[in-house]
Amino acid sequence: MARLARLASVSRERRLDELTDRWRSRHETRRARREAAGTARPPADAERLERARRAFPYRETPPSAYVAANGDEMTAFTYDDFAYPDADLQAWLDEVGRLLRQR
Repeated sequence: MARLARLASVSRERRLDELTDRWRSRHETRRARREAAGTARPPADAERLERARRAFPYRETPPSAYVAANGDEMTAFTYDDFAYPDADLQAWLDEVGRLLRQR
């Protein structure tokens, strides 16, 4: 019974990895098309802006250090898909996104 539970867990993890990879591929295709067309990013709404300001230590931690410490858990980073009025936050999120895509 324990073996079946372990196999089911591995199967679920593999399926989640497959779905995540498929999402990333579609997301990157849409991103590349938008960039190729020169389409501007939509502005971040007030909730996303506030969440980004609270969640990310963009004033204290360089993007490379943040990605090194947290990148493995950041499987679906989309904050860099939006435009932010804070230029420092924008630059930080863009660099985090670039570093995550390089992995």
